[in-house]
Amino acid sequence: MAPLSAVPDPPESARHRGRPPLTPAERAAHREARNAAKRRARREASRALEVITAQAAAPISPVPAAPAPAPPHVYFALGQRARALLGFAVGAFVPLASYTVVHVEVNTRPLMWFLVAGGLLYSSISVYTWAVKIFRWRLRALGFVVLLESTLTFCGILWLGLAGLAILMLLNALNAAVALQQSEAIEAPPAEVEPCYSPDSGLNLASAKRR
Repeated sequence: MAPLSAVPDPPESARHRGRPPLTPAERAAHREARNAAKRRARREASRALEVITAQAAAPISPVPAAPAPAPPHVYFALGQRARALLGFAVGAFVPLASYTVVHVEVNTRPLMWFLVAGGLLYSSISVYTWAVKIFRWRLRALGFVVLLESTLTFCGILWLGLAGLAILMLLNALNAAVALQQSEAIEAPPAEVEPCYSPDSGLNLASAKRR
């Protein structure tokens, strides 16, 4: 019986799943390509870090803040009494004029109702704005406005109409006086802003300094 011949080893291409083996030059080219990709990724990361560092080191442009409303005692300070008195006069004049015209003039001159309507419109908006802040309910504020303005306009009882007139004069006077003080605060020049550097955070912060 003839001896069995030894089974030959599979070729090199079979051990690499059908791909021919890489030559030393090809291995070196692949290694160089991987190294080049790593170097390119490191350069991109370095450039991104430089951009972030430059943006952090750049001064931040200050954003002007809205002027905060002054406390009530500032509104009637010594230097602001002229504006306060003007606001009191303007605010109190409107309901007083409406009361006088509606109870004296309109009976003989019906066209004077236009003046009454203008005064009621002004007073209603002022009182409604104040009532919403106080009562926190729009419907309650609306009812308060309707009650006061109707008492001023249509009530035939003398003391009740005068009481509504006094309340409306006080509310409108205070509202107009405070509005004039707030308008002066808004028109005041803003504070000068100077950039400063914070070593702890590494960022430029803005600090306001009024000169």
